[in-house]
Amino acid sequence: MSLLSPKSLFLSVSLVLLPAARAQSGCTAPDGSRFNLEPRPNAVVQSALSVAMLPNRVGFDMDLVVATAYDARGLGGSNDGFYVQRSGVNCQPAFQGGLPVIDNVFGPNGTPTAVADPARDAFFIVDLRFSIDDQNAVGILRTTSANLLSSTACPSGTQTDAGSASCWPAGTVANVTGLDQFLESPHMAVDPRKTGSATGAGDLYTVVTKRIGTGLDTSIFLTACTNPNLKCGESIVISGGDLIANFSFVQVRPDGLITVSYLNTGVSPETIMFVTCTPNGAPAAPTCGSPQVVTAENNPAAGTIGDLPMSDQLYPRHVNRLESDGTTFTTFLVYDRCDVALIEQFGAGGTFCPKTDVVVTTSTDGGANWNPIAKVSASAGQQFFGTVALDTSTNTVNLGYYSTENDPFQLRPQVFLAQIAAGSTTVAEPHLLISDFGDVQAKPPIFILDQPVGFGDRLGMAANGTGESGQSRAYVSFTWDSVFGTYGGVATADVNNHLTDLQY
Repeated sequence: MSLLSPKSLFLSVSLVLLPAARAQSGCTAPDGSRFNLEPRPNAVVQSALSVAMLPNRVGFDMDLVVATAYDARGLGGSNDGFYVQRSGVNCQPAFQGGLPVIDNVFGPNGTPTAVADPARDAFFIVDLRFSIDDQNAVGILRTTSANLLSSTACPSGTQTDAGSASCWPAGTVANVTGLDQFLESPHMAVDPRKTGSATGAGDLYTVVTKRIGTGLDTSIFLTACTNPNLKCGESIVISGGDLIANFSFVQVRPDGLITVSYLNTGVSPETIMFVTCTPNGAPAAPTCGSPQVVTAENNPAAGTIGDLPMSDQLYPRHVNRLESDGTTFTTFLVYDRCDVALIEQFGAGGTFCPKTDVVVTTSTDGGANWNPIAKVSASAGQQFFGTVALDTSTNTVNLGYYSTENDPFQLRPQVFLAQIAAGSTTVAEPHLLISDFGDVQAKPPIFILDQPVGFGDRLGMAANGTGESGQSRAYVSFTWDSVFGTYGGVATADVNNHLTDLQY
């Protein structure tokens, strides 16, 4: 018998190990809520990628939530899926679909990320695109909250191709490349300021990794686009002379300064880099400074996680918090690292890390200087796939991650959320969001073709509220296996994108 399969085996052991009790939540099930509408017969993998939200947009204490996932059903002819909560109970999707083609030429091609735009009551999805004539591009889809709330534009249930296009009526592509260039890891951020209030207010910024030819060298490109009409300018390189730059993540501060973090693997030790750019008003490209080193990481998370059948990758993510003085910004940067040197797996190839950590570092001078890293959790086991979201209504920094700390064999994870209070840089005692255990080896039966071990490579996170105590939520989208599919009438573990939240 597998040590990973019986989900309740170690619950009695772990009860004495649990951290701070969970706050009141609209998603109270031990495993959160399955966040897709897939029928149970012959179910296939959905792996969570991202989540975005607008608080109370549906009604009091009911948020409008958009999530994305890898969806092996191939809705709309690709594996890029979207899912929307707009009524009923928090963490229950009302409709879903595959992402639409842009300009009848560029189809979805992976890693969609949802982004909310509160100032304009809108949502975006950024992803990779592939054209009928073999071009690569970054795709941008836009919709309004009113559109997502309309049962005419977006009927409940699973959307047809036409229905998905109606839900996401505006789209464009940026950074279009030729046959010898390949794009990876797109991300996007929106300038949060009111449209017309300052240069660049409301503009969009996409970042993406570009590889030319068959070589290893890669660069980070940034593109500025207008909002709402999605007119994009020329893409610029912002990674300087870094040889192998990847995993870029972009945010825009409340004063309009654009900040980008990324990983440079072209040096030893690997470095996490940080770039700041000044807006010039899209579609004009911003003016960017030289990349600055956040930290040189001697123990990058770049291999198998202990005995878990999955891999981790150092992927820096950050948020910028405006402090109470109205002028100082604190940048919180989160990433995964190995607590010790990676160990070579002779004969098997690659490396593995016997102990992974999620860590955070901070800067108060725009990334010029960074404080020493601090662990988000000092617990035993593996902590991995760290992610971060800032609740601007309360200035609370939310940190989500998986951890195996409560499993005596340190193989089965749970989902945790730690917080940093306004005015502080200290991580508080983490909240346990999922009291059951996940099985990272779960997958549909072998006769369901080409289904991978489905825990993916990330968590999604979004947070916001009204500014009043008890009226904020932090959502975590994650991959889980608690809802079984049926195969020949037999119930068997199935992997789904799930959603849970912390209300505070």
